[in-house]
Amino acid sequence: MSHPSLHLTARDFDAYAAEKATSKAYSRPRLEVKQRALAWARGVVSRLAELGISVDVHGSDEHPSIRNKHRADCQWVFFWRDQAARDELDRLLDRGRSISDAIDDPSPFTRHAFLALRLSESEVQVCFAVHPDAKVDVDNLRARLSATEEATAAPASPLSAELTSALHALPEQFSFGAAGGDRVACSAATSDAIAEMLRRAADGQVPLWIGWAVPRETAVEHADILDEQLEDALVALAPIYRLVAWSRENDRIALDRKLEGIEQERARAHAEIEAENERWRSEQARARERSMEQARARGDERVEAALPARRPTLATLFKSPSNAGAGAGRGGEPRPSLKRVGEGSAPARRAPHGEAEQQAKAEAPQKPSADHAPRAQRGPSGEPEAAAKVAPDPAKGGVLEKGSRVRVRRGPFGDKIGVVSELDGRGGARVLLGLLSTRLELDDLELVVDGKDRPALSTSHRKPLAPTPRKAR
Repeated sequence: MSHPSLHLTARDFDAYAAEKATSKAYSRPRLEVKQRALAWARGVVSRLAELGISVDVHGSDEHPSIRNKHRADCQWVFFWRDQAARDELDRLLDRGRSISDAIDDPSPFTRHAFLALRLSESEVQVCFAVHPDAKVDVDNLRARLSATEEATAAPASPLSAELTSALHALPEQFSFGAAGGDRVACSAATSDAIAEMLRRAADGQVPLWIGWAVPRETAVEHADILDEQLEDALVALAPIYRLVAWSRENDRIALDRKLEGIEQERARAHAEIEAENERWRSEQARARERSMEQARARGDERVEAALPARRPTLATLFKSPSNAGAGAGRGGEPRPSLKRVGEGSAPARRAPHGEAEQQAKAEAPQKPSADHAPRAQRGPSGEPEAAAKVAPDPAKGGVLEKGSRVRVRRGPFGDKIGVVSELDGRGGARVLLGLLSTRLELDDLELVVDGKDRPALSTSHRKPLAPTPRKAR
């Protein structure tokens, strides 16, 4: 034999002793037996394929599990219909299967007719079995047993005679019966005897069993030839499997039409579900589109609300909203802003000291100075009235430039004298106020005309500076 050998030993049988059946500590010896058995089964699959029987191979759990009811007292190797055929029948079998039945016996091997190798502590056997839960195969067998000569397509012999002839062709060591009960030699099989055994199997909820059992001592003694004999025995049971197991070629219960109706029902249900899903997806798409349109509309409204009422001009570009009215004169007319020397128009000619003083005195009656500016009138709520918010203009005695002495007109440094250290060209200047340096708007500064007294520092550590002598006119 070209495929791996099974080569059973006494140690393999001992792995399934009753005291070890519920223990996972002995899973390794059982796992080794399972691996050898599955490798040996590949030769059986090849020989069955040559007879036109396509099967899949599966092994039972070698450790205690829910599928063997937490008792691994034997090892099964199943040869049953392929996955596509099982799925086709399971859709029909599951319709009549209750939840309690699934919990009581979760193993899927009872719902299909199968060929098998079974190894336990006392024996090894090869068999064909069909459980009462395999309703399709059981019904197909009953229909064959109850068939008459007139009902058959081949009038030479009834269908039941075909099955009994296949049983008689088996070796004399083969027997049949309900699993765990009395067995009858296959050479003595009749239609009535098979029907009676099928009834006993249904009453006891055990499989109808047809096969050959080899005791442990015999199997160990003849281990060198046992592998090939077990393989031949499974191939000999193949005709029984072909006659009993349902297939489209062996359909005695008109199941083909029933399966076709089930498939049409499944296709119709699938089409309804798919149509419902498509309607749901369309509704979701429309809802998302409406939501996006509403979001875009709200975004457009926020953008429009955030846009300024009018475009900024060069006159208002660098002015803050709080100082918007600072540059307005009487009657709401804008006043010219102070310019840095070298920017815009040509620099103004500096007047002599005497002329500047006379010009300052001439302009004094027209607008009060910052020192004597009247307090803003307040309304009933205590807030300054609108007319009092207009700030005075800077002095016109000259232009501000780097090094000019200025007076702060408003803010936390109001009335303080400082020196311009830098003009930023954006309508502001950096002013040195003693140890501090801060940026102020040009509208908040007024030029200090030379000749004015320097304010005394209010400190106890320095004496006030003497007044600067006036220059002669």
